[in-house]
Amino acid sequence: MLPYVKNQQRGEIAVCGLEAVKALAEARPAAVERLFFTEERSKEFGRLASALAKARRPYRVVEPAELERLSGTVHHQGVVAMVRDAGLAKVDDALVDRWAAAGVRVAVLDRVGDDHNLGSIARSAAFFGFAAVVLSERDGAARLSTSAYRVARGALERVAVYADESAARFLRRCEGRIPSVGADHRAKDELRSLGDWPGVGRPAAVVLGNEETGLEPDTRAACSRLVRIDGAGLVESLNVAQAAAVFLYAMAPRRPKA
Repeated sequence: MLPYVKNQQRGEIAVCGLEAVKALAEARPAAVERLFFTEERSKEFGRLASALAKARRPYRVVEPAELERLSGTVHHQGVVAMVRDAGLAKVDDALVDRWAAAGVRVAVLDRVGDDHNLGSIARSAAFFGFAAVVLSERDGAARLSTSAYRVARGALERVAVYADESAARFLRRCEGRIPSVGADHRAKDELRSLGDWPGVGRPAAVVLGNEETGLEPDTRAACSRLVRIDGAGLVESLNVAQAAAVFLYAMAPRRPKA
């Protein structure tokens, strides 16, 4: 797993990968502190380089070895943008009220520990129309990192990412306002039993647990419903990112029928 912050003195995170940096350049170019790319990527990032020049921020054409050093991976695809690590916005009750009123659907990660899984889940959340991802601040929970941005392929610029002290704390904020569905292999009910619950245009939270231990006990207790995914039994379980894609598809916001 790559370090959370790539440059401790500057407080920056390296965002690498073609789609990730393209999305960053489109959504929040002002967040880019420094930009590095190979000669082959010059035309693709000319506009961002011009904006950085006007802001008196550095950009350089470099060799792939330098990009590997900056990002910590050979999978940089010829471009690395260094962005300021501003930390995550915190969830509060007023935000939950707004989400409930707007019928927003969110993905909640309960100590999901792998940054790659975080990136993959964010990509699925964006694809299926979820507005936000809420991360737990408990020990062992994944954070936004170089690998999360790379695997998300731009999705982390399309969904808002927030933090709360725990998934259980977030779900308690949601009581009576946003119903929640927890993914739990021990649940009595199967995912398909949900049908259209909680209804078209209604808010909902999909809760996904740690790769090894699943949902924390207090998170399980705080979920409105717990459901499982039934498989053929040939393998024991799905990876959490695979399970997330199934749940997010099943719970995706749908427009009312004409």
